[in-house]
Amino acid sequence: MIPELNFVSPLTRQPLTKTPDGSALLGGSDERYPLIDGIPQLLIRSGQVQASSDSHAYYRERASEYDHGIEVMFAMFLADEEQTRRDMFAQLELRPDSRVLEIGCGTCRDTIHLLDMPIDVFAGDLSLEMVLTGRDRLLRAEKNTSRLQLFCADVMHLPFADGFFDAAYHFGGFNLFPDYKEALAEITRVVKPNGRVVVGDEGIAPWLANSEFARILENSNPLFRHRAPLDCIPVDARQVGCRWILGGSFYLISFVKGQGEPPLNLDVTFPGRRGGSHRTRYFGKLEGVAPALRDRVLDAAAAEGISVVAWLEKTLGRAVQNAPSDGVDD
Repeated sequence: MIPELNFVSPLTRQPLTKTPDGSALLGGSDERYPLIDGIPQLLIRSGQVQASSDSHAYYRERASEYDHGIEVMFAMFLADEEQTRRDMFAQLELRPDSRVLEIGCGTCRDTIHLLDMPIDVFAGDLSLEMVLTGRDRLLRAEKNTSRLQLFCADVMHLPFADGFFDAAYHFGGFNLFPDYKEALAEITRVVKPNGRVVVGDEGIAPWLANSEFARILENSNPLFRHRAPLDCIPVDARQVGCRWILGGSFYLISFVKGQGEPPLNLDVTFPGRRGGSHRTRYFGKLEGVAPALRDRVLDAAAAEGISVVAWLEKTLGRAVQNAPSDGVDD
């Protein structure tokens, strides 16, 4: 397993230390995150431990029901599950030794395929029982878990430093996140510049929104009424793509992490009567100019066949040159 000391506090993002007995990870301000059956519980609510039923069997049964539901879904769409998941992974453009985050790993139906690649995988979920069920799946499949770290955490407070991952992936639970914009921002935060983010969930394609296909799906599962949250993608996203898979029933958003807003040359001069540039038009606005004065400026510029900006610069330059001197050196 990958060392737990790759984690940071989900509250302060400061490094965590392991207790001498290996039972917990410690942070500042009395933060204590227990390791349960070797899985770090990095949740900041409910005393840093996922709230659970009195019966662990109840959650294991729910996890089993979830697995069966996934199998039914792929059969319903006449789709090959393994090939579909591999196609989604291709959007990550992973290279050997990449470090990838899988958030919302559930019962590790994606994780089991990620482990076929020569990469480091951090797979986490909000539910400990889901993660335990997933680990059982990996053990039964005799997967090599030496490059895997399972954990429990909230997508809104990821326990990783900025830019820790080469890529991040989530599929199947995005519609249940409490704040789509903040969730995408947090996922993007932990990815390196030029790293990739891929997220997807139920959401009928726009051209099928009014079809019987959509009505049938939405009748059985209201989650299909969700739409791809394109307006929640962070401004530092580049090469954004959105495709619909499984017959157009699930959206899959992918993008590359850039830095800040897209670059823009503010000083390219525009042709025509108005002239100027983005810089002069946006940052050089004048307040309180009378309409009559504005029209006089427009007419004067037009009479000379130059842009308004060129006319203003010429006129102001002439006014400065002709200004009377006060006899005091500058």
